[in-house]
Amino acid sequence: MPTPAQLEEQIYACEGFRVRLTPLKPAEKKLPSYDFLVMAPQKWRISDWKIVRLRAYIPFVREVVVLRGDEKPAKTDIQLGSLRDTYYQAKYGSLAATEPEQASVTSISENTKQP
Repeated sequence: MPTPAQLEEQIYACEGFRVRLTPLKPAEKKLPSYDFLVMAPQKWRISDWKIVRLRAYIPFVREVVVLRGDEKPAKTDIQLGSLRDTYYQAKYGSLAATEPEQASVTSISENTKQP
C-alpha cells in the first residue's frame, strides 16, 4: 500500500495530471494503490474522474485537489483532455500546431536511423 505521495505519483503516471491528497487522518501512512492501467477518457470531467476512479479512497482522503500544468488548482470542472493540455502548455507555451525547430527535427531523425 502506497503512501499519499506515492499514490499521487501513481495517479500522475496513469492519468497525466497531478493531484494533491489530504488524508482524512494526518497519521494515515498507507492508502490503497491506484490500480488503473489506462488513463480516463479525455471527455470525462474532473468530477467524473473523482466519482469513478477515487471511490476506493473516500474512507481515507479528506480532499483531492487536481492541479493544472502551472501547478495551480483547477478551479472549474473541465474535461480531462483540456486539463492535460495545460501540462503541454506549461512546458511548451502554446497549444498551436507549429513546425519544430530544426535542431529538434535533426535529433529525432538521428535517433531513428538504422545501422
